[in-house]
Amino acid sequence: MITSPVEKLMKRTLLTLVILVLASISATSEGKKNSDFKEVYTGTLMQMNGPTRSTTFNLSIRDFTSDQDAQLYLSMLVEGDQFTLLDKVRDLDLGFMSAGGSLGRRLLVARRTSLPDGKTRIVAVFERWQTFAEVRGGYRTQDYPFAIIELIVDANGKGSGTFIAAAKIDMKRDKKTGQYQLELENFGTYPHRVMGVMRRN
Repeated sequence: MITSPVEKLMKRTLLTLVILVLASISATSEGKKNSDFKEVYTGTLMQMNGPTRSTTFNLSIRDFTSDQDAQLYLSMLVEGDQFTLLDKVRDLDLGFMSAGGSLGRRLLVARRTSLPDGKTRIVAVFERWQTFAEVRGGYRTQDYPFAIIELIVDANGKGSGTFIAAAKIDMKRDKKTGQYQLELENFGTYPHRVMGVMRRN
C-alpha cells in the first residue's frame, strides 16, 4: 500500500498534536500537584547517637495549624495527655514528611513563626515511624508517639534545624511562676541534626 505525501503529512501533524496534548495534560497535572503544597523543604537528617548516619528528607506542607487550634491542643495537654491530643489530630493531613526509603507520614501539626533576625522557624509534628517489633512488644518507646522536625531558614529558604525521631509531649506547671510550659522529651541522648535545608518552591 502506497501512502501519498499528503497522507504522510497529515499523520505527522496528528502525531504532533497528540504529543502536544499529552504534554499539556502532564504539565497541568504537575502544576496541580505542586500547588497542593504551600512550602516544600528538602535536606539531610544526621543521626548523632552512636555511629554517624545520614538520610535525606522531604517536608511538604499543605497547610499550617492556626493559632486557635494550637491553643486548643495545648489546653488538651493540660486537661488530658499526649494520647488525648493524638486521638484529636490523628486524622489531620497538613502535608507529609518522608525520609530515605520510609513511607511518608502525614503532618498533624505545622507551625510557621517569623523570628526577629529575619529568619523563619518551621515546626512540624507527625506520628513517628514504628517497627513491627515495637508495636507487638509494647516497649517503652510507645510512650514517645510523635516525631518533630524544626527548621530555621533564611529569606532564601536555606538553613538547618533539629529532628526528634521519638518524642513525648506534655504541659508542665512551672513551680516558680505557676504557668504551664510545653515540655518535649526525646527518647535518646541527642536529637538528630538537620543540615543543608533548601526550600523547593
